[in-house]
Amino acid sequence: MMHTRPSRHSLIAGLLSLVASGAQAQAELSTQGVLDLSYGRFEPSGFYREHRFNSNSLTASFVGLNAKYGLEGGYSVGATVESFVRFQDWSLGRSGNDPFFSRNAFVSVSSKYGSVRVGRLQTYLFDATARFNALGNSVAFSPAIRHVFAAGNLEGVQGDFYWNRAVSYSTPNWEGVTANLMYSQGQNDARGHRAAASLIVSKGLFGAALSAQRVRRNDGIIDPVSEDTWQAGATYNFGIVRVFGLFTRTRDRGLEVNSKLSSGGVAIPVGPGTLQAQAGRATTEGVAVERKHTSVSAAYLYHYDSKTDVYVVGMDDRVRNQTKGVSLAAGVRYRF
Repeated sequence: MMHTRPSRHSLIAGLLSLVASGAQAQAELSTQGVLDLSYGRFEPSGFYREHRFNSNSLTASFVGLNAKYGLEGGYSVGATVESFVRFQDWSLGRSGNDPFFSRNAFVSVSSKYGSVRVGRLQTYLFDATARFNALGNSVAFSPAIRHVFAAGNLEGVQGDFYWNRAVSYSTPNWEGVTANLMYSQGQNDARGHRAAASLIVSKGLFGAALSAQRVRRNDGIIDPVSEDTWQAGATYNFGIVRVFGLFTRTRDRGLEVNSKLSSGGVAIPVGPGTLQAQAGRATTEGVAVERKHTSVSAAYLYHYDSKTDVYVVGMDDRVRNQTKGVSLAAGVRYRF
């Protein structure tokens, strides 16, 4: 008799059902997400302008479900499934190539000794890049996110910022300091070895992070990947202004290119909202590559209530020897 191996999605769904049907007094179920809808002109440097609706002008839209079950001795088990939402074509995922649970999809065990997660996980490099820049995880308008993750493999990092078949460990919080480790073999059609680590410091008005990741892949078919990345980030809240700074360095031995990416930004309370501004610069050098990329962005967020922001945002994007790009959008962001 043949036995089929259950998929990761069915395992997660099974755990969610088990938790939901267990002892209700100890089970916790919650939903979370962000709905970000905007309309505007989108024109990265070197591309044609496009007027359309967008789902990630300030924060990528997603919906998710968390389940947690408490055990004796301070242990707890849980599961999280999340999917991105694209309003522009009413689909799930960032693109048609994403899995159904395109954001996070993992099971976890937590205790006083830390937490372990297994499944599809957001990388620590993406988390730190989003945390230590003024425009957060905006793929469309944040210079830091665009340069590190959305400007191509020559300038930015190799691979996705969500890793499949991954396992991570996070230490308990030691007076504002947390250490994290992650390892992944990647998805079945792009297996390799991916490893990452980060150290996060949060002390009152000050925050900082050191992050590093290594991506290796050589299947004998496509070009081999051998890339190392490290990053330092910091933020400080002076009260009247909060400042952000990031520096990222990549060394790609497979493509024979090296990149230096830096950005700085501010967030300033103005009236009932917040003015956010950030500038980024990336330089890439290699055997046949010499690329310079600069981006400047600004946004104003009107805080309608504790969950809703109305905003306008713009970006000037320039890559040497390419046409200049100017993007503008207005939208609404709702968190739940």
